[in-house]
Amino acid sequence: MDEWIDDENFWLQRTAILHQLRYKKQTDEKRLFAYCLKYAAQKEFFIRKAIGWALREYSKTNPAAVKRFVKEAPLSNFSKKEAMKWIDNH
Repeated sequence: MDEWIDDENFWLQRTAILHQLRYKKQTDEKRLFAYCLKYAAQKEFFIRKAIGWALREYSKTNPAAVKRFVKEAPLSNFSKKEAMKWIDNH
């Protein structure tokens, strides 16, 4: 995934961001957050969506970490909204 996150193809970048979706407690939080930060300023809709989706899924396992990350990271408003959906509804 470390090669894919650096690829020019945004679909590979997106896949790298999403690859841990179902890892739950085995999620490599440092890697997830680093990948999200790397593309936080990306204008591509599907990258912004992937960031929010990956963070939302991880929020089901570690809501405090996601909430802190979203608060501190320079994410797009769309990514933040997607990331916080589960937290805001529970």
